[in-house]
Amino acid sequence: MKVEVDEVKCGTIGFCVKICPEIFRFHPGSKKAYAMMTEVPSHLQAKCSEAARRCPNNAIIIWY
Repeated sequence: MKVEVDEVKCGTIGFCVKICPEIFRFHPGSKKAYAMMTEVPSHLQAKCSEAARRCPNNAIIIWY
């Protein structure tokens, strides 16, 4: 599973950072999120998927 954040769509709400801080962080000095790694380890895939589902702006892109 791979993940990225569409920073144009990111609305700075931060659900992803709260749900899966192992993958998502805010850019320093900004509330725009980014994925710290593209390849999601298997033990974090469920949390990452939940973060994508809960993102109100659909800014988290997941592909396999």
